[in-house]
Amino acid sequence: MRAAQTGATRTVSVIWGKASRGERCAAHRALIRAAADLTGSRAHAIRLRHRPDGRPFLTGAASGLQVSISHSTGVFAVALSDVVPVGVDVETVRPVPAEALARRWLDASAAEAVALAPPAGRTETFFHLWTQKEAAGKAHGTGLRHGGLTRAVAAPAPGKRGSAPEPGRLSLTALPGAPHTRCAVVPVGSGRHLLAVAVLSPPTDLVGVELRTTTDRQH
Repeated sequence: MRAAQTGATRTVSVIWGKASRGERCAAHRALIRAAADLTGSRAHAIRLRHRPDGRPFLTGAASGLQVSISHSTGVFAVALSDVVPVGVDVETVRPVPAEALARRWLDASAAEAVALAPPAGRTETFFHLWTQKEAAGKAHGTGLRHGGLTRAVAAPAPGKRGSAPEPGRLSLTALPGAPHTRCAVVPVGSGRHLLAVAVLSPPTDLVGVELRTTTDRQH
């Protein structure tokens, strides 16, 4: 796997995988391996560090990369690019009070999308919206602070449930009122999880997001 600029298209790599335990450590290993592949260096020459606010960054041969990490119960995801800021979030779709959470944490339009979804789909609709909010916050480097909680996100098309994608390229859509922030949301792990990736770039830039899976190799 290699994430690099090809012609006029800027490419972001997103790697996700399952982990029966230690999802955080599995994500760190996957990020180091992907960064080594991207830079053509050895994994032991790259170190993962965190800034005081928790944001991850790489040192050594991969110090110029933009990276993001996420993990949830049984799953992890990482995103990296050498050209654009990126953010990734993965959530296990699980029972939650979707309507109440949407009213508290989402903008009015997004909360309405949750309320109007069929009862069986309200939880998934909530996570579709929430993962975008998390991914966009990471791409901006602010998380949910400084307006991140009020950032508008895009609801799924009414009545349309996404299908788990094959490894390949994802389509990005600009967030409402924010053409420089583009997101994609896809189900992974037989639909048990939702993964969102966000990139920051001018709307005229061609950005491709390559999705792949990985098997965690513990050391």
